[in-house]
Amino acid sequence: MACLTIIQVHLNLARYNNNNVIKWDIIGYYSYLPATFIEKDVTLSFITPENKIKYNGIKYGYVDDAKGNHVIKYSMGMSVLYAPFFFVAHVLASPLGYAADGYSDIYQFFIEFSGLFYLLIGLWYLRKLLLQFYDETVTAITLGLVFFGTNLLCYATVDPAMSHAYTFSLFSVFLYYSFGFYKKASFKNTMVLAISFGLILLVRPLNILLILPFLFFNVSSIHDIKLRFTFLIKHYKNALLFIAITFLMVLPQLLYYKYVTGNFFTFSYGKEGFFFNQFHLLDVLFSFRKGWFIYTPLMLLALYGITKMKYNNPFKVSVLVLLPIYLYLVSSWWCWWYGGSFSQRSMIDIYPLLALPLAAFIFQISHFSVNKQKVIFTIITLFVLLNIFQTVQYKYNIIDFDGMTVKEYVQVF
Repeated sequence: MACLTIIQVHLNLARYNNNNVIKWDIIGYYSYLPATFIEKDVTLSFITPENKIKYNGIKYGYVDDAKGNHVIKYSMGMSVLYAPFFFVAHVLASPLGYAADGYSDIYQFFIEFSGLFYLLIGLWYLRKLLLQFYDETVTAITLGLVFFGTNLLCYATVDPAMSHAYTFSLFSVFLYYSFGFYKKASFKNTMVLAISFGLILLVRPLNILLILPFLFFNVSSIHDIKLRFTFLIKHYKNALLFIAITFLMVLPQLLYYKYVTGNFFTFSYGKEGFFFNQFHLLDVLFSFRKGWFIYTPLMLLALYGITKMKYNNPFKVSVLVLLPIYLYLVSSWWCWWYGGSFSQRSMIDIYPLLALPLAAFIFQISHFSVNKQKVIFTIITLFVLLNIFQTVQYKYNIIDFDGMTVKEYVQVF
């Protein structure tokens, strides 16, 4: 159902025929690929003051450092994930009559649909994780709600080449193998954990926070923390392997910065940054501009579901630790509304973890009276329909992509 929904929306929009996929942030995500394999110049030295109007924000997303070096703004994780689809498009471009320039329709098409590939992997592993705690019915309902009832739907269909569905999938894999690692600290589990976490960091370095569910797995007391250290020391070879592979995954980014700027570490966001003493938590949650609970009210049930998670659920403390820290950082970013977007798009990255308390809430419904169940399922249905309705409004620019107000919201609803 999710696959068919995504394909239908993709075909309906047909953005890849209108040069409308590789744009905005995606230009920055994608820049490493044409720079490396088509222009063969990651320094972007071919962009000069005379021709930059042709390139800057059109084909390449970069900023200039203090020395005037062109530095690609975003880290290379998305380019790594796009790469298999880029190479297929590049091989097929000339034989099929498309320009082999990295931006013609065939490249747009394959990048557009790469999100579907990764999303389905993420949903598959999230299902495997949920089945460790709940039956098929609760799992299926939870997966359906996460997809159709949240802004993941938007970032799987309307804006599928943005990073969030990709990180959703990587985090789903990471959580599943975290569960597996503590059952058996095998070479395979360690390798998959390290590769998935390395990719998470490459896509968005701030998501180093997503290591917390691994560290706090099945931890609920000081004694458990001591046991965690004991476990990791006992399996120190696996811990060192995890650190080494994660570092190797991140190393290409450091080498890129060194090659272009002369420094291994570079802040490529210019004047953008965090304002930790001026965070906008209430705006992030409740504003009509981008309020998470205004546009994605279903997640209120996930928050309530935290109280319904069993005490011995190995991820309960992880939710309680990660969620407030993550919300604080999201609301501290200078552009707390995250530009042109639907709802709070950054929150999608941690939906695999929030799916667990949502599933706990769904499981508890079976213990309610019939009348109470009817009320709850009616509310859930309305939340899902509201999400689909507002996603359609966003798709057709009825909901302003950047600056909604209460007045505008009421007028267009």
